[in-house]
Amino acid sequence: MSWKNKGLEPNSRSVVTKKWTLLLCIGCFCAGMLFSDRMWTVPETEDKGVYREMGVKDERLKLISEGCDPIRKDVKQSKDILGEVSRTHHAIQTLDKTISNLEMELAAARAVQESIINGSPISDDLKIPESSGKRKYLMVVGINTAFSSRKRRDSVRATWMPQGEERKKLEEEKGIIMRFVIGHSATSGGILDRAIEAEDRKHGDFLRVVLPSILFIEHVEGYLELSAKTKTYFATAAALWDADFYVKVDDDVHVNIATLGSTLARHRSKSRVYIGCMKSGPVLAQKGVRYHEPEYWKFGEEGNKYFRHATGQLYAISKDLASYISINQHVLHKYANEDVSLGSWFIGLDVEHIDDRRLCCGTTDSSNTQKPILKFLDCSLRLSVIPLSAVTIWLAVTNKERNNIYGEEKFSNLLGLKYMVCISAISAGYALLAVVASWLRCLVTRAWLFFVSDQIVAYLVVTSGAAMMEIVYLAYNGDQKITWSEACSTYGKFCNKMKVALILHALVLCCFIVLAVISAYRVFSLFEPPLSSKEVEEERT
Repeated sequence: MSWKNKGLEPNSRSVVTKKWTLLLCIGCFCAGMLFSDRMWTVPETEDKGVYREMGVKDERLKLISEGCDPIRKDVKQSKDILGEVSRTHHAIQTLDKTISNLEMELAAARAVQESIINGSPISDDLKIPESSGKRKYLMVVGINTAFSSRKRRDSVRATWMPQGEERKKLEEEKGIIMRFVIGHSATSGGILDRAIEAEDRKHGDFLRVVLPSILFIEHVEGYLELSAKTKTYFATAAALWDADFYVKVDDDVHVNIATLGSTLARHRSKSRVYIGCMKSGPVLAQKGVRYHEPEYWKFGEEGNKYFRHATGQLYAISKDLASYISINQHVLHKYANEDVSLGSWFIGLDVEHIDDRRLCCGTTDSSNTQKPILKFLDCSLRLSVIPLSAVTIWLAVTNKERNNIYGEEKFSNLLGLKYMVCISAISAGYALLAVVASWLRCLVTRAWLFFVSDQIVAYLVVTSGAAMMEIVYLAYNGDQKITWSEACSTYGKFCNKMKVALILHALVLCCFIVLAVISAYRVFSLFEPPLSSKEVEEERT
């Protein structure tokens, strides 16, 4: 049969052959796959170890082919989780700052509303919300004042606080904002509030603080509320003005603005600084004394000192710290003393404490017992008493003289001389104990103990000195009314020793008089001075 009869050409035959060959290959491949599947699904045989090894190899090859190293995959997942936590934390902080800024802006808006309602002019610092982010200031100086301090405010205005256009020029050119900081009276809209509003209309230099985070409750003025006022001032000032530093100063302190500005400018590059006259006075647990600390038990044993903090008359904090107070004002604890409260808010933070003695304002520490000069004088006088008393005792005890006619005269024959010896011994012993006790922490704050003891010993020295003086007078002059003749012409050596002992005893008395004055000063300076009749009347008003 020819190719032509079948209608097939030679080329067609080759094509058909190729097709059958392709079909045969596909069939062989499928058979091989089925055979392979059956081999892998056969029950476990004796070559079990070989099978598992091949499976493990295949898994490794599969992981490598997918490019997924299990260790790298875990590390990548952990990094993703940490990154998500970091982003969430940052979002929460941003939200807190946003809420705090909104609260401060609401406080400023409320102050504007109050000014409109009361008919007082709106000061420029209350129109800040739109421009506060554009203008950068060097410092905001808040002058802490009270309703009864009109004379102090007038003194500040007449000395170091510019008025009118000069104050505006200082703000624009130097970036220095100055305001009197005051809250509201217990009777809102009363005579005290109206007096401040009238004063503000005249001068325009007040910053009325409120508590924006608690339904806009007004801050009520009072000595026991100074910590809350300080916290609210920093939060409000940070919201109204974008400054590098925020300063708090009392209205009885006169400030050299140029020196203060240059001092703060040197620390402008630092983010978290706390500048002031740093101190660390004792925690006063005794009730009724000035600067009494009701929560003294939190500071450990009685007689312990506070942590390092700036005196309350004048200090400054940087912008970051003011923002920290603003954001966390809800949870910041308030102690009785506002300077202690401020120092406690920065414990645990990465804050640089700068002790600048130029900001000490010539003020005293809360504990007068810790004055270096007073302590040195006190110790010197007490140490001087010891040798003076010892020499007095030696002169009196060894004093004796024999006369061939009248016999021997010695100190044991005179009761007044023996009394002086006993008091001198008591004085020397007490002086030594007092010197040692003045360096013990448990007795440093016991000013009343030294006061009472110094008074008692001083009175005893006075009585013994009076008795000795009478003996010396009679020994030199006698008493003609009762026919007592003088004895010093006969016992001259004995009288001379008594005279020297009396002089030394008088020096001991002088030391104790000065010590009594120092101890009295220490005790009474712990208490507030009594109010004058005018101040009492102002308080009643």
